[in-house]
Amino acid sequence: MQHFKHSELTDIYHVSLKTVHNWIDAAKQGKVALKLHKTDNRTYIANTPENILVLKQLSEKGKKYRNTLYHKIIRPKPEFYDIYSRRQILDIITSLNVHGEIPRQYNYLKDGAINWDNWLKRLAQEESSNILKGTVELIRSNMAAIDKLLEGSKRVNVIDLGVGNAYPIKELLGHLIDKQILHRYIAIDISPSMISVAKRNLIEWYGDKVNFEGYVRDISYERFDDLLVDDMLDDDARETTNLILLLGGTPVNFRSFNDVLKPVYGSMSDNDLLMYTDKPDTEAARRYFDFNSTSGLNKLSPSHQYILGLMNIDESLYDVEMGFDSVQGMRYIRVRLRSAITIKFDFGKAERTVDLEKGATILLLRVWHMTALELISEFGKVGFALLQSSLTKDRQYLLSISGVETKASANL
Repeated sequence: MQHFKHSELTDIYHVSLKTVHNWIDAAKQGKVALKLHKTDNRTYIANTPENILVLKQLSEKGKKYRNTLYHKIIRPKPEFYDIYSRRQILDIITSLNVHGEIPRQYNYLKDGAINWDNWLKRLAQEESSNILKGTVELIRSNMAAIDKLLEGSKRVNVIDLGVGNAYPIKELLGHLIDKQILHRYIAIDISPSMISVAKRNLIEWYGDKVNFEGYVRDISYERFDDLLVDDMLDDDARETTNLILLLGGTPVNFRSFNDVLKPVYGSMSDNDLLMYTDKPDTEAARRYFDFNSTSGLNKLSPSHQYILGLMNIDESLYDVEMGFDSVQGMRYIRVRLRSAITIKFDFGKAERTVDLEKGATILLLRVWHMTALELISEFGKVGFALLQSSLTKDRQYLLSISGVETKASANL
């Protein structure tokens, strides 16, 4: 008979292991109508439709009568409502209720951009290999291949998705400027603050040689082809290439890797190129969790703690968990609550709440792990055609350049 593991019940119903044991004891005494299953001298709760209904009732009853000593009611700080739009706040509420996570992109707004910039600055100073230095190395070593793919283009528009601080593409922009083919540089990010950091850096590096444009969009679902319409309809359209940059493995942080690629694919024409960099699955990659601006700090980084602080979820309310899930193929950072909490969100005339039980987890970071071949295969599933790929010498970082698969190319 199929049965629930105790850990599955704690995750599904956000209860403690002790509560699961109490349910089993009550079932043995005939106090609750749960069907049990014994195996290897251990007792489990059977996975049946009838049991699922009873378990839901038991968990709801536990919420009603929980000890207020271990139940905290919290309200986000006033600045939380200044930083996030009503739509974004509703998305945060839904993500917590449905998925038990906070979407990663919301950690980059306002001061979150400073946290990210500080971390990238630290990576730039490190002697050891990392995603930033690996990306820079790969772009540099593939410059001749990039030139070959841009051959015949009199104008190149660079569309930088999830721009960060723009450091990874400093040399590439300089190269395009020297060749006198850089037309527009378009920075797209969910965070206005992140766009400002990138703009400040580009002005410092290249002054007015870069025609900077910044647009606030969520790249997980928003397209960007509307920004390119005029260029694509003028007389030089066939001699213009849009070079789209998706650097640092951003899609592997979302619930669905492919879903993030689809808006990119839908925004590209047959002459456009997509450059992507990532950290393929290795034993070393599975062990990497250092996101602090100072090396060696073994705690939740400011970048991952940022939105928790804005929601008034204090460090005393949770334990930090970092690990690699070999079943899902996912590295994660999450917090496990030490007590039950209710977060009350104020929408003026309306209020929305999120109830999280003791032992519930909040996912702050996921990183899907795929080999280089698996990553390239995922692009093919969306409709991209691989044109160029390269690994760093230590095989820790990947660069791929893809175009849109057309009927003509597919028939060759």
